[in-house]
This record gives sequence, structure tokens and C-alpha cells, in this order.
Amino acid sequence: MTKEQLPEVELYSIGPQEADHAAPLLTAEAVESIKSGQAFGMALVEEGEARAAACARLLPENEAVLELVSLYVAPAFRRRALGGTLLMELLEETMTATDGGLRWVTAAYLPGTEGVEPLLAKAGFRMEQDGQAISWQLPVADLVDSPLLKYPAPVPAGCTLHTLEELPDYCLRQLVQELAKNAVADLTVPEMRQALQAASYVLLDRTSQPKACAIFSGAGEDGVYLSQFFTASGSAAYAMAVLQAGGRALLTQLPSAVLEIPTLTGSSARLVQKLLPASQATHLTRAVLELTGA
Repeated sequence: MTKEQLPEVELYSIGPQEADHAAPLLTAEAVESIKSGQAFGMALVEEGEARAAACARLLPENEAVLELVSLYVAPAFRRRALGGTLLMELLEETMTATDGGLRWVTAAYLPGTEGVEPLLAKAGFRMEQDGQAISWQLPVADLVDSPLLKYPAPVPAGCTLHTLEELPDYCLRQLVQELAKNAVADLTVPEMRQALQAASYVLLDRTSQPKACAIFSGAGEDGVYLSQFFTASGSAAYAMAVLQAGGRALLTQLPSAVLEIPTLTGSSARLVQKLLPASQATHLTRAVLELTGA
């Protein structure tokens, strides 16, 4: 698609103050990421009406990679190149902001998501089936009969369980540092504060060092997802402590929601299968756009 083929539209940045207003065109994850300053957004307006919106973030460990968090066009205005227009403008803005340092763009999505694959393919993305990237879904109400909540899992000796809302920011900063050491950091302290704090648990040892965490975030009106999971040294006892506490909290607080657990490794997938055997698995498709030759 060339610039000459793009429709006449206006484009506006979506910052923390505008994120809630753009919510109908963005996922819950995108809204929270923009509000916390970890991502940026752009809205496409035509004839005075917002008809599409996108959210993206540069990976903190590699700012040459842009992750497309959300891209949505209102159903009544699809197949008019609005999504392609928005994507091209978003990439152009990011390329300018990074002084041409952007090299790759990635996006992960559920197979069958309407309109996503044709749009990305037309923009030059390469589609890859990632056998390790899986989205597991289970009604929260079904947790009551799951092995996760039936296994005996006492809090390990010398450790204490705490919800996110109980912990001060300095404890969360320690957690973020520990996550970074183990290369599993997905959330910042502001993002943790936007999570479901009363249903998210951190396990601390007797020196108040974080040994495990299970952090849940909202996903729309009826969804919740495991947005951060960590256990030191792969300890099953640590993992069970935080996962059981979080599962029981979700049953009490959000019994009608649907729980989503994303996994990227074989070991994580096997853990979900063992603890939540009734969950439904969907393999994600990953799209990659290489800009090196641009």
C-alpha cells in the first residue's frame, strides 16, 4: 500500500489522559499499558469520528523491536484501508522517534481473529506458528474442582504470602529487580499497581526477598489473565503457594470471569496442563516485520 492509496484521515496520539476514552477501540491490556507509560497509542479519526486505534511498545530489553499490542478497526469501517493507514503512520512515527533505529515489528494474535492476518500480511509481515506460545482459557468457576486448588500446598517455611495491595512500592521495586535478574520481567511497578491487587500474590522469605509471584490483570469486562508469574529456582512449593492463593482469590472476587494463562515455554505449558487439565489451549500466531532493509 502506498501513501497515495491511503484515505483522508486525521491521526491523534493517545496518552495516559486519553487512554480511557479510547477504551472501546483498545484492549484492556493496551489501555493499562498506555496509562502506565509503558506503551503509546494512536487513534484514526475520519469525519470527526474515531474509527480505529492502535497501541504499541518498544521492548525494554531491545528498543529496536516494536511490539504491536493492539490494532482495531470498528466493524462498520473495515475493508477501507483504515487499519493499514493507521499501522503505516504508527511505524513512521516510531521510526522517527527512534532516529531510524527500529528494526523489527512483532505481533501475536489468536488464529481466526477477524481481519488481522490479511492486514498484517498486506503490510509485509511474515506469519510464524510458534508451537510454544499458547493461550490457555478456563472459566474461573471451574477452578474449584481443579487439581490446583486440591493439592495440599502449605506456605513454605520461613516465607509469608502478601497481596500486591499490602506491599509498599519499595517491595515491588525489589520484585521487579528480581524479575529482571531472571529475565522474566513483564510488568513495571506502575503496571503492578494497575493489576488486580487483591487477587495477586507475592511470596517473601524471612529477609523480605521475593521468592515467587502470581499477578493477575483484568482483560475487558469478563476476563482476567496471568500477567506475571515467577518462582525462584523453579521451586514447585513456591509456585503452588502463590498460584493457589491467587486462584482462591479469583473464585471469591471474580467467579463469573474467564481466566487466560499465556505460556511461552514447554515447562510452563506442562504446568498448566497438570494443574488445570480442563483448560482449553489455543496456539498463537506470531507476525514479524523486518525493517532492516527499509
